[in-house]
This record gives sequence, structure tokens and C-alpha cells, in this order.
Amino acid sequence: MQTNLFSRQPPSFRSFIIAVITCLVVLFFNWRIPHVIQPARDVLYAAYNPIYALASYPVLSREWLNQQTKSEAQLRRENTAMQAELLQAQVRLQKLSELSAENTRLRGLLDTPLIIDGRMEIAEVIGTDADPLRHIIVINRGASSQLKVGQTVLDDKGIMGQIINVYPHSSRIMLLSDKEHSLSVRLEHTGMRAIVTGTGDLGHLKMEYVPTSANIKVGEKVYSSGLGAHFPAGYLVGTVSKVNRHNTGEFAKIEVIPAALLAGGHHVVVLFSDSLAMEQPYANR
Repeated sequence: MQTNLFSRQPPSFRSFIIAVITCLVVLFFNWRIPHVIQPARDVLYAAYNPIYALASYPVLSREWLNQQTKSEAQLRRENTAMQAELLQAQVRLQKLSELSAENTRLRGLLDTPLIIDGRMEIAEVIGTDADPLRHIIVINRGASSQLKVGQTVLDDKGIMGQIINVYPHSSRIMLLSDKEHSLSVRLEHTGMRAIVTGTGDLGHLKMEYVPTSANIKVGEKVYSSGLGAHFPAGYLVGTVSKVNRHNTGEFAKIEVIPAALLAGGHHVVVLFSDSLAMEQPYANR
């Protein structure tokens, strides 16, 4: 009596052969018609989830126990370290913000429409005058950069002042707000000329010798007139902020807000102009 191949093999070998054949059939169906096998795969995946959760439970339990057994001192140390890291990050962020703002200011100086002729020199403000009653700043450019007394200094908004002293590698600039500074200006709408002088207040200038009958309005722009060869014409000085005609004198009291940022800023523009006579400012005469 003959027996087939499977009847002569041990049961374990027969099971192995059946499993291999089954796997090959499943692989064939998965290759040819995967949409038929997908439901079964989804069921198997769903059945594995409890096993995965049970297998990860010891790890999660150990982490939870470690968190619970941490001492108060450890928590305080970690909190201190996190606060230190946060402080460092905030400091770095402030520096990045300052660098971004500085880049914007420099781009504004280079692209400013105020500079209409002649070459220019960008300088950095490195100090202020020791006398608190004077509005004088110091820049890091001087005779080595061909700077001369009388040159006009601006920022990206308008006139800041004028060079009064030049040294080999630095210069002193008298700001418009200094009480000893004056310049000739013209008004935007009427073209009327006047004199704007400093008040000792970085945020305010005053316009002098304007009759009470003059047609001047709040908000009117004030530009340099070019008279006296101290400042080139056509540069913005400020904006009329207040007009008071009700006083006992024959002249109106007019306040002007400077266009330039006199109280701050790290960089300025020194203007070169062939038409500008390099003379001492009004303040030094």
C-alpha cells in the first residue's frame, strides 16, 4: 500500500509546507488584487493595537514613576535651567531685532530721497557732548574721511545739524535743537522765508521773526532755504506743530517738530555738495 509524500513526513514539516503555500497564495493575491486583502490587513492591524499598548506599558510606567519620584530640588533646578535658557533666547532675540532694525535704518539712509546731489558719507554716532545743556553728538568720521566744518548732517527723514569741529577720526555735530543753532528755512505752501532756531528740547524747534499776519498753518512742511550758504536748499527741516498769533508782540509764536530723529539713531549721513560753502554755522559766528 502506497502513501503520498505528506503522509510520510512528520506533522511539523507538513504544517511548514502548508504555511509556505498559504503565504505564497496570500502574496499573490496581495500583488494581483490588493483591494481583496486590504480588509483582512485592517482587521489584523486593529488586533495588534492592544498588543502594542501592552508592550509599551512597562516603559510608560517607568517614565511615570520617574516623574513622580523626582524631588522638589530637582524640579527647582530644572525650572531654573529652563528660565536661564529662556532668558538667553530672549536676549538673542533682542539682538536679532536690533540688527534687523539697524539694517532697515541703513537701507533707509542709502535709499533716502533727501540726498539729491553730491556724494555722501555714512557715519556712526559714537558719543555726545559732556555738557548736558548742549545738543552735540560725536561721529566716527573726520578729516581722514575728508569731512570739513560746515557740512550738513542728515538722517533718512531730514536735517539733523551741522559739523562744527573736525578731528582726524571724529567730528562734532551741533543738532538743530541746540539753543545756539539757527538756519534759514522756507515754508512749503507760501515759500515765505524765516529762521528756525533750537529750543534746548530735542523734540521742538521755534520759528522766529514771522509776522502775526503770515499765512502759516499747522502741518505745513518747513524746508531749508539755502540762504547764507550754510545748508543746501530743499532739505526737510520739520513740520509746523503750533501757531500762536494771540500775543502782545508783532511776531507770531510758531513751534516746529524736527523731521529728523534727533534723540536717537545710530547712523547719520554727512552730505557733500560743491555748492555748499564750508563755513562755520550760525552758532559759531
